Amino acid sequence: MYIHFFDLDPDEKQGQALPLIYVWPVPYQGTVSFGYGTKDGPEAILKASYQIETYDARLDVDIEDLCHFITLPFQRTNVAGPEYLYQDMENFLSRFDPKKDFFLTLGGEHSISFPLFKFYTRAFQELVILQIDAHADLRQEYEGSRFSHACIMARARELGLRIVQIGIRSLCQFEAEYIKKHQGHDLLTFFAWDLPDPVHTARICREFIGQNPVYISFDVDGLDPAIMPGTGTPEPGGINYNWLSELWFNFWPGPKLVGMDICELAPQPYNVVSESVAVKCIFNILTNYLKKQQE
Repeated sequence: MYIHFFDLDPDEKQGQALPLIYVWPVPYQGTVSFGYGTKDGPEAILKASYQIETYDARLDVDIEDLCHFITLPFQRTNVAGPEYLYQDMENFLSRFDPKKDFFLTLGGEHSISFPLFKFYTRAFQELVILQIDAHADLRQEYEGSRFSHACIMARARELGLRIVQIGIRSLCQFEAEYIKKHQGHDLLTFFAWDLPDPVHTARICREFIGQNPVYISFDVDGLDPAIMPGTGTPEPGGINYNWLSELWFNFWPGPKLVGMDICELAPQPYNVVSESVAVKCIFNILTNYLKKQQE
């Protein structure tokens, strides 16, 4: 079992005034509708993190000098259904303070994000969700469940949250009409086939978010399957790694990041590309945010 994210022992950072990030593995795949394996995603990400360098040459900083990580026990998954898992997650989160506790949650399927949305909304009523995803996830229900992974952003909307979506390229007609109705008001959707350059995209996102805090919900199928083959519902034509790295580089300095999740990784046998890319995506977000917070 891999317990130290990036192989960084938190005991070595005791006494240092560095931001603390809780790494919370939630290996749930109860509403998966196509390819399986997301239950193995959290452990694969933790394992891959041991092989990723912690120094960012572009920013000239080591992530161990920006924060320290505490990996929490794997969340026990409840086979009774997502509503019961949510209750278990909410009970666990009740021990923490959404004003100051930063969670990096490792899914599992995308439905696991909902308790995190509720947790941070308790402290930040104007919270904005920044969603990286191939799918709009705005269906009211899917395969008989309102809590399917395909409905996660519909549930976020019920909490009154504004959403930025990047990389969308798979949606039903209802979702397309919903986006047209709300686009630019309380919803900002960037379709994969019409993405501006990352510098322009970052500027538009910052203007939409304003001074409000942001939570990043990252479904790895938002990336192109050429670099992220290990996911349950891959869609061609996705975001490439360099584009996304440039987005984060230009997104900060900017809004306060209160937490994030990365979901839908389904590791493949004898292929570590997907989990390695997932770790690098986490690394890019955190180093850009934390480094530029200090400037």
